[in-house]
Amino acid sequence: MTHAVRGLGLAASLMLVSAAAVVPQARAASTSPPAAYVYIQIEGPAGAVYGFSASSTGHLTAISGAPWKPAGEIIGDNKSLLVTMGSGNLHSYGIASNGAIEDQLEQNPDTDYAGGACGNGTNWGAVLDHTGQFVYVLQQNGGNGSCAAYQSFQILSKSPYKGVFDGVGDTEVNTSGGDGVDLPTILGNESFAYADQIDGHYASPIGFRRESSGELQLMQFTETDPTLSDGFYTPYRPDASPAGNYLVLQLFPYDSNPAQLGSYTVDPEGNLSSTNTSSDMPTSPFNNFVSTFSPSGNLFVIYADNGAGPGGNGIQIYKFNAAAPLTPYKTLLSGTPIDQVAWDSSNHLYAISRSKNMLYVFTVTSTSVTEDTSWSIGSPWDMVVVSE
Repeated sequence: MTHAVRGLGLAASLMLVSAAAVVPQARAASTSPPAAYVYIQIEGPAGAVYGFSASSTGHLTAISGAPWKPAGEIIGDNKSLLVTMGSGNLHSYGIASNGAIEDQLEQNPDTDYAGGACGNGTNWGAVLDHTGQFVYVLQQNGGNGSCAAYQSFQILSKSPYKGVFDGVGDTEVNTSGGDGVDLPTILGNESFAYADQIDGHYASPIGFRRESSGELQLMQFTETDPTLSDGFYTPYRPDASPAGNYLVLQLFPYDSNPAQLGSYTVDPEGNLSSTNTSSDMPTSPFNNFVSTFSPSGNLFVIYADNGAGPGGNGIQIYKFNAAAPLTPYKTLLSGTPIDQVAWDSSNHLYAISRSKNMLYVFTVTSTSVTEDTSWSIGSPWDMVVVSE
């Protein structure tokens, strides 16, 4: 099923597109509670935001009142709040019972708790933990251009402070001589997090221990990788499981494409080790890709937008087998450039394609995959899914 939201100019879309989106909503009225609310930001990280209610069968209904114009880029939620990041500020907005985005609750400078050398850093994004209680902001290229700061904020949830960002600390990484670091991926037990530190063509994971306050602090750890005959693997883009103490790394043999996918165990001290081998790890069908776990941790998804160039496009789903190697499961939208995917807690996988101006919805379990809906939406940029 395909519905259309036309990609108008921003000023026109605020007046006209929400009215057009009401038409399929009227045809699809339902009294069943939604499985999730899906928010799509269009035309870049400062664009308008559309909202959809997703049914238990993956059917989408446009939320009345959209589009909204929150400040900055949508980055995450904690079910009752939507968090965005603007130029130098974090913002929080309430989410109404019907999924509509409410007025701003709070804004807070994201440099409030930056450490010395990174105090004038450039915002490189933010990520929420699995509980939605903390948000971590990455600042890079500070005053001397040689460090990055991971800043930790607690998101308060009770009135009169609902939506307030309370800084709980920061940790710095020396990036002198390298190309910087990436946002952290956080284990489901919230004890450890990992990120990339990149130096030219090479990358290596860095680790963080989460303190009782919620603050991330840089830590030392060991990493035991699979062996490669007469060579080495370059590890890249760690992705932490939301369930169990596991992590997947992209492993580039001899620092070359295509990557293999290695499953790792995280021990109680945060050390990483893999029992996979070069012969039993799956090889990615894409040369450049991003990954994510399903909420239960039993499925692992990679997706790619390599455009018309080499490297492939689409979605590849794997069954995740704890410390054992991943098992290839299903290929979706082969050849379609995919820019972001997200899950809800009802087995729905959502995917957006900027070049195709599409939002796709699948129901994905360990035994079956079905496409539920495809919805045309002009210039989709970012997506946040709020599970109900």
